Amino acid sequence: MTGSLQTSPAGPEVPTPFDRRAEVEALLDDDDTVLGLAWRYDKEGLTPQQMMEAEGTATTGWVSNNRTLIRVLRDGEIPTSPSVAQNAGRRVRSWLKSKPLSAELRTALTEQESLIMSRAEDRTAQTEEVQDAVVATASAEADQVPGIYVYTLPHYLRYPYDPVSGRTLLKVGHSAVDAHYRAESQGRLTALPEDPILLRIYPAEASAHAERTFHSWLRDADHASSRTIRGGAEWFLTSTKFLDRIARSLGLETRVVNDFEAGDD
Repeated sequence: MTGSLQTSPAGPEVPTPFDRRAEVEALLDDDDTVLGLAWRYDKEGLTPQQMMEAEGTATTGWVSNNRTLIRVLRDGEIPTSPSVAQNAGRRVRSWLKSKPLSAELRTALTEQESLIMSRAEDRTAQTEEVQDAVVATASAEADQVPGIYVYTLPHYLRYPYDPVSGRTLLKVGHSAVDAHYRAESQGRLTALPEDPILLRIYPAEASAHAERTFHSWLRDADHASSRTIRGGAEWFLTSTKFLDRIARSLGLETRVVNDFEAGDD
């Protein structure tokens, strides 16, 4: 496959070879999203821990997520995880819409996006991924750590309410005894159409006070969801990235139980 034409000193224009890696790396150099930031940190030789410290984040998950996206764009990788594949497909579509791509790279990404979405929509793989997340949820709940618990449903992960920002519906509530809120709201979780997935635990002995603080921050940031959502006022249109920042500001530990979010823009 050939790329753009160059004028040869000796005569007519000659085609230059299409170099996908070089073209994508040049685009990453100029990328102003978190993806570009992670790329530049990698070029500087920073470790994930150093990147986390530089950005003041609570975990290094965003580093591995963005490294996967770089391999998808630069090397043509097809993620095996349906959730990762779905996020990768969104990023490929974003590049197709917004980046100045050569005809060759546009064709390659278009073909790749079709393969990525085939993986993302593999129902068997989706079921297996959810089952693994449910097992991890049960294991974390068994520890019965008091604190803030962040749940969501598989549907809200696959189809974020706000695809542009990546924000989706997350249930942010406290438990002074165990993760299922036996005193008040276990029914809200067990009555849902899918098994809830636990994403985060922020341990806090004064869990009710911590919940009020979390909810106040979320409302002040306009992350409150519609009160018509079944399950009440504990559902917020937000992201684990924002919740991690609240926890860090409150001096709370962040325990990642399941991490399905790719790098944010």
